[in-house]
Amino acid sequence: MTLGRKNNPGEGASPKPVDYEKLGRMIEVVFMTGYANRARYFRMAFLKGIFAGLGSVIGASIVVAVALWTLSLFEALPLVGPVSENIQQAVETQ
Repeated sequence: MTLGRKNNPGEGASPKPVDYEKLGRMIEVVFMTGYANRARYFRMAFLKGIFAGLGSVIGASIVVAVALWTLSLFEALPLVGPVSENIQQAVETQ
């Protein structure tokens, strides 16, 4: 089952090749004619980058917090206990 196209018996399973040069020229025409607002496009791309960076920082903070909390549960184990204590001390001193 393919999305957006009907299956033709002679077509097979291979998709149509994409002409990227033609696609690029079409996008360039859209920008040159003023149909797409260039300032709005750049503003949205900037905001998208800001939110992607912010999401990455928040996500990494959550992962580190969960990892440290998980390590704190293993203090009673003989092999993992000293390692987790060293990591906790290093985090607390910084």
